[in-house]
Amino acid sequence: MTVDVGPVYTKGKSYRARAEARQREYRSISLSEGHGKYGHILSEAAANKGSNFIIKEAFVAAQERQQSGKGVAPRTFENMLSSQAMCFNLFAPLATWLDLATEVLKPFIEGLSEVTAIHIEYTPDRDVFNDQTGRGGVDCDLLIEGRTHTGSFVQVIETKFVEPEFSTCGFRKSGRAAKDQAVCPNDVPVREDRTSCLYSRTKGYRYWQRTDEHNILAESAFEELGCPFGGPRWQLWVNLALAHEEASRRDADDVRFAICSSSKNIALLGDGAFLKGFRALLKKPETVSLIDLDGLLIHLKESVPPNLEVWANELAARYGDI
Repeated sequence: MTVDVGPVYTKGKSYRARAEARQREYRSISLSEGHGKYGHILSEAAANKGSNFIIKEAFVAAQERQQSGKGVAPRTFENMLSSQAMCFNLFAPLATWLDLATEVLKPFIEGLSEVTAIHIEYTPDRDVFNDQTGRGGVDCDLLIEGRTHTGSFVQVIETKFVEPEFSTCGFRKSGRAAKDQAVCPNDVPVREDRTSCLYSRTKGYRYWQRTDEHNILAESAFEELGCPFGGPRWQLWVNLALAHEEASRRDADDVRFAICSSSKNIALLGDGAFLKGFRALLKKPETVSLIDLDGLLIHLKESVPPNLEVWANELAARYGDI
């Protein structure tokens, strides 16, 4: 049998290189589909018929979300390394079968007794952060509602497959100064003046407002000068603030935030120090966790009924133990 893995984009032995090689082989051997510019990119014909999705429910959910006008780009259907495609592949069926979702997520949500709803690519109401502008604004990959033994909860989850970093503050992105755009200084005095944040002052966004309303940060989070969220902690911060606000609006008793990624993706997570550093900024560091993708896939395989074994096995074949 001839295996047409296609052109290689990432060479070497990094997590991304290994994941890319897995997708090339899966496309050629398991899917028997053609490739685009690179071997992990599906051909247009394969993308259009939903070959990037392991199960019909995932493809349908991605199409429906795309048709809503925000949140799903063409790369989700074309790029086999897409974290968003992985999120739909893994969680769209669980959003349909909530009893199964409860069983699968029990080891990862402390005290879980029932999952009552899973929202994929959730867009909050405009007044949450006042930042929803067309295709812009903070969304979250997953918003989960449910109950534990002590009450109701809201959990926000950010899924990452091969990305080496989290999204950073838009006013710290490289190239802004060269384009003569406003850049937030390293010594911005947000400790004493939240409106010194350019998101607050020039945009009217409510990231700091919601953070303060929900009393999220420890006093030690602030140095005399400088913003603790000017770098890659920015995405974790706004997602956690979103989780708190959504929990408040639902009268939930508990709020949580997690990153779902393989612990082997050391470019993203390092040796654990990055997440530990973020937790150190919080009044309740225990509300933030890592859901290890490999452990989640193993538990899912152990939990599914016989009619869903193919789905669980294919998830493991694409995303597990890379």
